[in-house]
Amino acid sequence: MSWLNSVLVLYSLLSIGLGTYGYVNSNSIQSLIAGVAIGFLILGSVALAKTHPRWARIGALVITLLVIGRFLPIFVRTQDWLPAGVMAFSSILVAVCLIGAHLAAMAARKSSTPTAE
Repeated sequence: MSWLNSVLVLYSLLSIGLGTYGYVNSNSIQSLIAGVAIGFLILGSVALAKTHPRWARIGALVITLLVIGRFLPIFVRTQDWLPAGVMAFSSILVAVCLIGAHLAAMAARKSSTPTAE
């Protein structure tokens, strides 16, 4: 699942970058704290995936769904792409990747398990 780790690392860097952008652009400490916290939590889930991949992916999905819940309504209301639209759509893309990877892993596990006859 190295491709999924790459997606999560890019997503965390995007979150940290947009949090920094929010601080620089509007002097918003909340944006900086939230962006950095989300980024480091996602990076933590990538690190956790080495020992506990299932819990790491569930944690990353929960964080991603929370970000969608925060930014998608703002984007729908304001139609402002930066940062709300970028975070909403990148979070949706990451959630789709996480769910797709889960379904692929379940299918691989099911096909490798011998069936009882």
